[in-house]
Amino acid sequence: MLRGELPLIVVANRRSDIETALRIAKEYTLRLILAGAAEGWMIPNEISAAAVPVLVEPMDNLPSFDALGIRYENASLLAKGGVKVALMETATENTRDLKQQAGNAVAYGMTWEQALRAVTLTPAEIFGVAGQYGSLEAGKIANVVVWTGDPFEFGAAIRSNSRPA
Repeated sequence: MLRGELPLIVVANRRSDIETALRIAKEYTLRLILAGAAEGWMIPNEISAAAVPVLVEPMDNLPSFDALGIRYENASLLAKGGVKVALMETATENTRDLKQQAGNAVAYGMTWEQALRAVTLTPAEIFGVAGQYGSLEAGKIANVVVWTGDPFEFGAAIRSNSRPA
């Protein structure tokens, strides 16, 4: 991480913790990725200026000691502030809920296109694998899923899928 070969993922939700992570990353020239960033909506310009991407769980909205200022609009406000936002689900047993996470992000201000990108190409870019994953392009590795409707709508179901041989 200190040589810049690997990113440092820091879970920081409180504004002051985010600011501290940004300061340390700048001081040590670290490739920082923020995870959580529940109060990131308060300082999107600082996060964007530092070119630090953020992994956000848009359905989080319960205030806690670490995130008194949490709000549903966080992902949208970060994106509007120029931050590279990827959506995440932190509980592995609930990864199926990522489409609802994206739907909630859209319901609270993200455009549909931003939300789609936040669960496809943006995470691939953040983790340095966009040359192989994240979008449907010739030569890339991909799984294609056909939905019965808008994949971010709760009632949409998988019609069929295709996996590479």
